[in-house]
Amino acid sequence: MRPFIGVKNSMQIPATQDSIRNFFKRWPAFYYFVATVFGPMMFTGVSAQLFLRRFPKEGLTLNLGSGPRRLGADIKNIDILPFPGVDVVSSLESLPFTEGNISRIVCDNVLEHVEDPYKAVAEIHRVLQPNGLLYVALPFLYPFHNSPNDFRRWTDEGIKRMLQQFEIVRLGVRAGPFSALTVYACYFFATLFSFGSLRLYDLLVNFSMLLFFPLKTLDIIFARFPYSIRMASVLYCVAQKRSV
Repeated sequence: MRPFIGVKNSMQIPATQDSIRNFFKRWPAFYYFVATVFGPMMFTGVSAQLFLRRFPKEGLTLNLGSGPRRLGADIKNIDILPFPGVDVVSSLESLPFTEGNISRIVCDNVLEHVEDPYKAVAEIHRVLQPNGLLYVALPFLYPFHNSPNDFRRWTDEGIKRMLQQFEIVRLGVRAGPFSALTVYACYFFATLFSFGSLRLYDLLVNFSMLLFFPLKTLDIIFARFPYSIRMASVLYCVAQKRSV
């Protein structure tokens, strides 16, 4: 598939933005397999893939902040970095699409990395057609993780406020309390044993996931408990642009 906008096939990420994770994203299948199995998140709520299956809609679908992950052959990948598989290199705060031209948008754990997420949401609202659908996943209890930077966290009430121009269809836990406990254990371990070295800290954050990841599996049960949304690691929301 050829890109919409000129995107070179090779990775051209500045050294200051490169990282262990960006390096392994050169091999998407391997990266996402390792991240799913050994990463600190036990995803139990509605995923982007499940959203696309449950809410079919004719027209163009965008995956914003996609990285190299391809959700479907007919879904266009948008990212600020030219990963393999990215169709359009663009900031989310200024999308190169006409008003009311998009039927569905996926924005999966991306808005925390956007300097002005409210402007990005306004852009999402602008390009969505009336009754168009948005899937967004956002961190609540999760440590700082730059990709290439990290700015904000959201409660469920914060998500509602940010998406007040939309009608909320569904809002819930994407990764629960034990995922939060797992990821904080990884970052605590790295902080304790890095001895002030940023390079060692980054290495230990990723290595420690191999030690603590079994803890996250308890979210298979606990993510479904009442009020788990108040101490979840990641929340998700399905929202619809109002027709008028």
